[in-house]
Amino acid sequence: MIESPDTKVSPPFNGPIEIGLRALSLLSEAFPIPYSLQRLVVSDYLLVHSDDMPGGPPGLHPKTPHRGGELLVRRAALEQGLMLYQSRGLLERHYTETGVMFTATERTASFLDALSSDYVAELRERAVWLVSLFGEVTDGELLKIANSQVGEWGAEFTMESVLKVEDAEWQ
Repeated sequence: MIESPDTKVSPPFNGPIEIGLRALSLLSEAFPIPYSLQRLVVSDYLLVHSDDMPGGPPGLHPKTPHRGGELLVRRAALEQGLMLYQSRGLLERHYTETGVMFTATERTASFLDALSSDYVAELRERAVWLVSLFGEVTDGELLKIANSQVGEWGAEFTMESVLKVEDAEWQ
């Protein structure tokens, strides 16, 4: 297949459909509590890299170098995914004094129940873990936790690559 120069290819599992599905899982588990876009961005990272949190379950996605940078690029794809699932009646957007908030609908859990892949089952397990761990934490506190860990997430690969270069020079 030849791609035109205008064609954008999303990395697997990080396009609007996948990120939106992960947001649906979170919102379904938190229902009827609304989540802000910022909370969804941070929570999406924690869903797929749950093993970056001390005592967290195994991550759904591999530990790639500099994965902390993913927090910076998720927002646009997440917004597109939220609009897609909102257009299907699977989530609602609410305008409040504190900003735009998102909630699951009565249809969200049934939609997720209809999906039978191992990935979705594991995703939903992590959503339960994440909501139970951070459900009572404010958006600001969650962002502080993320900011305190971002320097750590992916750093082990940087040090590992430095050590390999130094070892190679000694041989």
